[in-house]
Amino acid sequence: MSRVNGVNGDMKCGGTSVIRETEPRRVKAYILENNEWKDTGTGFCIGKVNEEDGGGGSKGAFLVVTNEEAPQEVLLRSRLEGNIEYQRQEETLIVWKDLTGKDIALSFEESMGCDALCDFIVEVQRNLESNISLVAVKSNENGIGSVHEIITGPVSLPSSDLKQDEKTLMSALRILNENIAFEFLKNETVEFVLESNYIGVLISHFNKAEAEKLPRDLLLLGSLVKTLILYNQRDILEKMTDDENIVGIVGILEYDTEFPGSKANHRKCLEAYNPTIKEVIPIPNEELKNIVKKCFRLQFLKDVVLVRFLDDHNNSFILDIILDLQTCIIDFIKVGPFLDTLFALYDERPAEEVDETLIEKRRDGIRLLHQCVQTSKNLDMGDKENFYRTLIKKNLFKVLDYAFHKERESNLRILATDTIVTIIEYDILLISNVQRNDRSLHELGESNGEVVMDNMTDAAQGKMESFDVSLLLILSTILLTDKSPGMREQVTQALNTLLHPEGCCPGASPGDGHNGSMDIMPDSNYETHVGCNGGTMNGDCSPIDFRMTECFTEFYSRVAPILFKPLMRELLGNETQSVNDDNLLIHLVKLVSFICTEHNRRVSREFILENQILESVSQLIEPCHSLQLRLTAVRCFKNIMCLDDEYYHRHMISNKLYGPVFTLLQENLNKDNLANSCVQDFCKIVLVHCLTTRMDIDGQQQPSYRKSNFTLLNKHLFQDYGQTIRRANHIRVFNELIEFYEEQSALENEEIDNKEDISMDSNGNGDSHVALDDENKAFKRLRSEPDVPTDEQHETFVSNNVNFKKVIDKLNTVEPPSAMLGELMRK
Repeated sequence: MSRVNGVNGDMKCGGTSVIRETEPRRVKAYILENNEWKDTGTGFCIGKVNEEDGGGGSKGAFLVVTNEEAPQEVLLRSRLEGNIEYQRQEETLIVWKDLTGKDIALSFEESMGCDALCDFIVEVQRNLESNISLVAVKSNENGIGSVHEIITGPVSLPSSDLKQDEKTLMSALRILNENIAFEFLKNETVEFVLESNYIGVLISHFNKAEAEKLPRDLLLLGSLVKTLILYNQRDILEKMTDDENIVGIVGILEYDTEFPGSKANHRKCLEAYNPTIKEVIPIPNEELKNIVKKCFRLQFLKDVVLVRFLDDHNNSFILDIILDLQTCIIDFIKVGPFLDTLFALYDERPAEEVDETLIEKRRDGIRLLHQCVQTSKNLDMGDKENFYRTLIKKNLFKVLDYAFHKERESNLRILATDTIVTIIEYDILLISNVQRNDRSLHELGESNGEVVMDNMTDAAQGKMESFDVSLLLILSTILLTDKSPGMREQVTQALNTLLHPEGCCPGASPGDGHNGSMDIMPDSNYETHVGCNGGTMNGDCSPIDFRMTECFTEFYSRVAPILFKPLMRELLGNETQSVNDDNLLIHLVKLVSFICTEHNRRVSREFILENQILESVSQLIEPCHSLQLRLTAVRCFKNIMCLDDEYYHRHMISNKLYGPVFTLLQENLNKDNLANSCVQDFCKIVLVHCLTTRMDIDGQQQPSYRKSNFTLLNKHLFQDYGQTIRRANHIRVFNELIEFYEEQSALENEEIDNKEDISMDSNGNGDSHVALDDENKAFKRLRSEPDVPTDEQHETFVSNNVNFKKVIDKLNTVEPPSAMLGELMRK
């Protein structure tokens, strides 16, 4: 039907509103004669409605132009009637052909005048003459051709009669496809669909057609509903997902013209997965319940029913609606007492108050939180962060603690794991930052309103930002219990970020204080020299150092014994781990390497050595484990070895922990594979550091025997595993390692002989005093008068800066002459 002849047309004509006369607008009037536009004069144009048209008929609307010089003279009087199409061209021109066939044009002085007359035409079309139309004609950007856009006009609409047949359905499909091309026609069609309950009419006929087995009607109905979906109108989609319409719409979409001989089973699928809102906490808001249902149903339409039909544009449109509905749901949960009531279910209670009903509610609460967090993934960044902050402030860890320590169902533990990992993936520092801010506000609130941050001591600020290990304990539990390789990888990355010094203390930067991986004092009696795990010699401690110390202390006292429990020496008696256990051990070994290299050396080394972690890592290189785990353990040893830490070197040499490394080499001696390359790289590190010890301050090699951690390590390797190394002498790195060992052995023997000669000569002469004087002079020269390097020496410094740093560090730790004299006299 049409708005001209149908119900809608009657409604509009019967309900005529008052059409106001326009203000006079200066204009030129033209009439087309002999294919030429004739100027009939300049005047003022108005649009007005007369109660009678002068011929005794009904009232009519007119465009009237009067002469500007003689207002009584009418230059143009044209009635708006019939099916006249008015065209607005550019900004100031209106052109039309009246019912007598005369072409008329009005050229306005200002665009505002043209706007006013166009608005008048629109009002007349809507209230008086529904068959006239107004079209905007615009030139294309390239200047070729033009675009027509309907501003107002008659609209053809489908029949809304309850009795439908194949003919009316075919006509409706044609009309819907035509109207979608123009915005005005599209909007009018949408208004008709919503006001006339057209969707209900289609569903009613669908039930009849399916009962009477009318296949053509069913296929036409499916095409009609799909066309309405392509209108991309939220109101129509939400109307389709109402309780009374959703089953019918899904049923209609089971019939597809692409597969006329078959139909889908969308209704059965919807009934099987149709959400029943289980209220863990009672929801008094009925509108929210409807939003939850619509959100699910739109998702079902997008992912199941229309998955082959929607293009990217339609898909994005439905996603936007779903996102908006999800935002409404999250906003409701975030504000108000909902979360407080939910989290109160997990408060500690006497055993007699914990019944099956409460336990089931707690389980449903875990499921609800997981659904909410998963839903929030699609939200905007700001909404998502606000929701996560709210969860943390409301004590989300109380729920997670219950899930990991009291809940026995593995599925719920997985949901809890997924919940916390989702938050961590968004922002690894969000949890610690929220907890730190809340703790700061709480402690400041306890100071009776007196906020004096400038007068707070460093220790007080450190206490205010104390390290919370709740998240670390939860992640450790996930890593040790979850068997999913992907989940373990995610948790390991999260632990790496949280355990990094900058993760523990976000205020810290690489330039603040000291590097957490460095020893504060190389002296074994460093405890007497430092006051706060590495402050200055007078015991001063910066706030960042204080916080970092607190973080590490908390971690190694509460978390590390749980996290590294599988690597504790006394607990690693079983050597037949499964593949999943090897997978877990790979992540733990990586974490061992991480804390050794990134954490404060003294604290991490104390934990590692006391618990014999390195013995366990050495055992993991043995053949009973997977190759990936063995190589990971070798890389861990390489990282620790590169620290050049005397305590680590001494411990690993005395306990012969390098044995499995050379067992791995022996297994792959004549193979070109990853294992062989890994051991080569291990030995190359030893060789490079050994060669560094032969460099003097000028970058020149000195053919003398000098002790260092790596020369001692090299000596140990040859004494215990020399046979295996010599068998690999066809490989360059091992051949050079052999040459260095033989050279150093010869120099060591020569030095021993020289010391014996010095000891004999010093019994009857003063040569030792001369040698001591020379050594004192050399010491003073190096300590007080360093040479300025030449350009050539400067280039050597640049190319060997690592070597020179080590040499300078050695010089800075030279003992005073009195100590040298005592040592020489003892020898």
